[in-house]
Amino acid sequence: MTATSNNCARSEDIYQEFEKFDRFQLFQYILVCLPLVTVSMMHVNYIFVAENVEHRCLVSECEGAKPSVEIPDWWPKGVNARCLKPVVDMQKYDKSNQTCSNNTFLEILEECHEWVYENNNSIVAELNLGCQSWKSTLVGGIHNAGMVVSMIITGWIADKIGRKPTIIICSVGGLVGLCKIFITNFYLYLGVEFLESVLVSGLYTVAVVLLIELGGDSKRVLAGVIFSYAVYVGEVLFAFIAMGLKYWKLLIIVVYAPTVLYGFYALLLKESIRWQMIRGKSTEAKNTLKLVAKMNKLEVTGKEIDDISDEELRKKFDVVIQKQKETIKDILASKETMLRLAVTSFCFFTSSFVYYGLIVHSVLLPGNKYINFVLSSLTAFPGDYLAFLCFKKFGRNISLRCAYICSACFLIAQTYTPESLSWLKVALFLFGKLGVAFCFTGVYTYSLELFPTSVRGTLVGCGNTAARVGSMLAPLTPLLVSELDALPAILFSSTAVIAALLLTFTPETKTLPLFDTIAQIEHHKSKVMTHL
Repeated sequence: MTATSNNCARSEDIYQEFEKFDRFQLFQYILVCLPLVTVSMMHVNYIFVAENVEHRCLVSECEGAKPSVEIPDWWPKGVNARCLKPVVDMQKYDKSNQTCSNNTFLEILEECHEWVYENNNSIVAELNLGCQSWKSTLVGGIHNAGMVVSMIITGWIADKIGRKPTIIICSVGGLVGLCKIFITNFYLYLGVEFLESVLVSGLYTVAVVLLIELGGDSKRVLAGVIFSYAVYVGEVLFAFIAMGLKYWKLLIIVVYAPTVLYGFYALLLKESIRWQMIRGKSTEAKNTLKLVAKMNKLEVTGKEIDDISDEELRKKFDVVIQKQKETIKDILASKETMLRLAVTSFCFFTSSFVYYGLIVHSVLLPGNKYINFVLSSLTAFPGDYLAFLCFKKFGRNISLRCAYICSACFLIAQTYTPESLSWLKVALFLFGKLGVAFCFTGVYTYSLELFPTSVRGTLVGCGNTAARVGSMLAPLTPLLVSELDALPAILFSSTAVIAALLLTFTPETKTLPLFDTIAQIEHHKSKVMTHL
C-alpha cells in the first residue's frame, strides 16, 4: 500500500515536472521567435523599400551627361519640376547651339513620364513611379490587405493540421518575396507583395498560440511578452539594416534569403503537446514527452511514458479530448464565445490602429527618420515589460482597461500641449506609444486565455484580422489633420476608451485554467452565473 502510494506520488511529481519551463521549452521558444523576427522585418520593410524619393522631370534635350535632381538654372520659373515639364522650342534650341536657357521653351507644359531621381534606394526610382506617390503608398496597403486574408485562414489551418506545419509554411513562404528584386512592372510587384503577405503574415497568429501552449499555465503572460519582443526586435533590427544598406534590393536579399533555413524546422520544431492530445494523437504526444524528458533530464523512462494509458495521460495534463470536432457552427451557437470574440476583436483593432497610427505620426518628431523609427519601436519594450508585471500582479482585464485609458489621456494631452513645449509633446507622444504597446501585447495574451484549445487558432486569427484592418486604416489618419489638427488624436483616444469599456463584459483570466473546448467555457460560465 505504501509502495503504491509512493509510486503514485512520484508519478504526479514527474508529470508536474513536464510543465516546468526548462531546456526543451527554451529551445522551442528560440525556434519560434527567429521567424517572428524575420517576418516582422518583412512587415515593415515597405516603409523604406517603397519610400518616396526626391525627383524632378527629365527634359532629355537639355540634360547633361549626369543629370542632377537639383532644379537646373535653365528650368523655367514657376513650373512644377516634379510632375510637369516645359516643351522645348526647337527653333530657339537650334539657334542657341542646342543648349537650353529660360527662354528656350514654349508656353506649353506636358505631363512628365521620365524623371531624374536623387537616388535609387527605393522602388520609386527603379520602377519609375515619379510623381505617382499614391503608388508607393499602395504597396503598404496591399501588404496589409494580404495580412487580412492570411489572418482569416491561418488560424483555421493551424487548428486543423497543427501548429508546427503551419509555422513552417509561413516561415519558408517568405522566399516568395525574393522575386521582387527581379520585377520591373509595378502591378506585378504589387501581386508578389500581396502573395508574400498572405503566405507569411499568419505566423503572428500561430506563433503566439504555440508559445503559450509550450510554456504552460505558469508562462502564459511571459509567452505574450516574448512574442511581442520578437516582433519589436525585428522592427528595430530592420531600421539598423536599412540605415547601413539603404539600397532596396540589398535590403530584400538580407531579410528574405535566410528564410530558406526555416525548412530545417521540419526536424527541429516540435508540435504542441496540448494540440496532439486534444486531437487524439496520443502516440505523437508521447514521443514529444520522451524528448522533453530527455532534454530536461527528468527521471522518467520512455517505457513509463508508453505504459500510461491515453486517458490517464490526458488527465495528468488536464486535457479534454474532443469527442466531436467543434466547428464554426459551435462557435456561433456559444453566446459567451461570441461575446469574447467581439470584445477581443475590437481590442485587436484598437491596439493595431493606434500603434501603427503613432508610427506614421512619429515623423513629426525631430531628427533622422531611421532614428525616429528606432525610438518609436524601442518605446514598446518598457511597455511590454510593464504589461508582464501588471498582468501577474493585478490581472489581465483591469490592467488592459487602465492602459487603454492612460494611453488615451497621454495622446489628448500631447495634442493640446503648446508647440513651444516641444520636449513635453515628444515625451507625451512616447508615453502614449508605450501605453498602446502595453495593450497590444496584453490583448494577445488575454485572448489566448479566453479561447479554448479546440478553436484557439481560429478565433485568435479573427482577432488578428481585425488588427490588420486597423493597420490598414492607420496610414490614412494624417489626412484628417487638414480638417482639424487634433482629429487623429481624438480618434485614437476614442477607440481606446471604447475598448476599455467593452472589456467590462469579459472575465478575468488570471486564475482560470486554459480551457480546451467551447463546452468547458459554457460550463464555467453557467457555474459563475449560478453563484451570482
